[in-house]
Amino acid sequence: MESEDRFDAASFEKLLGDAVDPVSFWNTLARYLSQQWELKRALVLHVASASEVRLLGQHGQGGMSELPQSVRRAVVGEKPEGAQVIEEGAERWLVAGLERADGVSLVLLAEGREGLQQDAAKVVSLAQALVSGSEAKQAALRSSRSLDQFSKIVDLGLLLGESVNFDPAAMTLCSELAHHLKAMRVTLSWKSGDKYKLVATSHGGRVRNDTEAAGSLLRLMEEAADQSCEVAHPPLDGDALNLQHRLYSESNANCRVLSLPIRFEDGCVGVLTVEHPQEDAPVGQEDIETLRVILDLVAPRLEEMHRKTGWFGARIWRRSRRFCAGFIGYRHTGWKVTGLLIVAFMLVSLVVRMEHKVKASFILKSEASAFLTAPFPGYIDQVHHDVGDIVQAGDLLLDLDRREFEVQLAELVANRDRNLTDARRLEGEGELTEMRLAQLAAKQVDAKIDVLEYRLSKTQVRAPFDGIIVEGDLRERLASPVQAGETLYRIVKLEGLYGELRVDERDINYLSPDQVGQMAFASRPYDRYDVRLEQFEPVAIIEESGTYFRVRIHLEDAPDDWWRPGMSGVCKVDAGKRSLAWILMHRTVEFFRMLFWF
Repeated sequence: MESEDRFDAASFEKLLGDAVDPVSFWNTLARYLSQQWELKRALVLHVASASEVRLLGQHGQGGMSELPQSVRRAVVGEKPEGAQVIEEGAERWLVAGLERADGVSLVLLAEGREGLQQDAAKVVSLAQALVSGSEAKQAALRSSRSLDQFSKIVDLGLLLGESVNFDPAAMTLCSELAHHLKAMRVTLSWKSGDKYKLVATSHGGRVRNDTEAAGSLLRLMEEAADQSCEVAHPPLDGDALNLQHRLYSESNANCRVLSLPIRFEDGCVGVLTVEHPQEDAPVGQEDIETLRVILDLVAPRLEEMHRKTGWFGARIWRRSRRFCAGFIGYRHTGWKVTGLLIVAFMLVSLVVRMEHKVKASFILKSEASAFLTAPFPGYIDQVHHDVGDIVQAGDLLLDLDRREFEVQLAELVANRDRNLTDARRLEGEGELTEMRLAQLAAKQVDAKIDVLEYRLSKTQVRAPFDGIIVEGDLRERLASPVQAGETLYRIVKLEGLYGELRVDERDINYLSPDQVGQMAFASRPYDRYDVRLEQFEPVAIIEESGTYFRVRIHLEDAPDDWWRPGMSGVCKVDAGKRSLAWILMHRTVEFFRMLFWF
């Protein structure tokens, strides 16, 4: 099997270039060896133990189950030193060990014919050279990918520098770092006051701080922030405490967790936590240093955006805390400022005097109203006006059914005419007595006709004066019966409107006649109207909600066209100057006086 040495640097580079990944490399290696030395087949095996043999690459027909017993024993036995050739009839089997840089043992298995023993050393030497070259190329590729990855992270820092809002920037930071680091999850917390709050995670969505998982995550982040250094589990080189990280890892499938504090202006403003599955390799020191550079790069921009985050009051509060920290210290600044403001407010409230206003609800009423009732039992025939219509005096509102009355009227008229005819006939016959009786009967019928005509005139219900209909929705009752005295309509006048207050008994002693105030309708709270107190009812009204007094108010302003009786709103009456503290606290003082009787 003598073969010329046709292997040169170009062939070496071509062979390594054809293997785009580790799996294809082993197949390419087996194929190349088979072609160079005319082997029937070649196999590359990873032998972990006698029961665990894994095929990495193969060229040629046949599987591992077809290997001779002597070859199998040589493969799973002690690792051969150098090349071992086993003769099986006319076939020759080469069994040789290959070394990898990471210490993993491989076995090269080749089947050939006579002459394989002379070329065994060359075959093994070439195979080992190809394995070493492939490992060197893979290491170079990994280094190149690492540099490319870090370049992308730096680009991420520049991208965040162009962001405007804090939340999208934080989400982008977590998502991109999780993608580049192949992390299971990346979470960012930011300092708000004296505590840290989760603000973003690579999983996206709303971040909640009130769950047990969030509490565990915040505790390990605070552990890293308190020590102001990187903390991880498994632990890094150093003396940093990682109790919370260990507990978190044990409760989350022994995942690998790393936390890095984000520093700005000699303080920690946030913490970034990176999580990897247990089977992944730990984050290397180079990755940690790169992350530190990136976080130091983006920290000023993130802190600036965070200060502008939230509603106007929250931004003012954060600025005030930073401003006041130089005067009253950096610890518990918010509580100190709040206490000073409360004391200042109490002092001002004792000195400043303001108008005490008594608040009460009111309802708009009219001086006159009329209830229109059914004059007699009957049926509704036609309805001409509805609730809310403005009517004039004499306008027809409703017609009652008059057909029955008209029939009765026709019958009575016929009876009257018959009696009058009989009276004239009896007069001609000289029956004076009978004539007189017929005339009396005719007069009696005339009286009934007058009553019936009066009822007919009452079948038309008309407005007694100018006003507005406030009750009487009768269109749904057409052809339905009504009883005598049943209310059909209620009409109120638009002139002579006044207001009626319902004043709480606790405020009645602050009011007196001729006091002035303003009222506003619930339907138009932006319009105010001047009022003046007039009459006080001496008897209170007791309701479930409390005890009230009715007070009549005079409207100083002319009524608007849209005013209607029954409208309600709120009235505030000026009850004299009082200190701001008294206005705010007099109800509380009165309550405790009644409670403790002092």
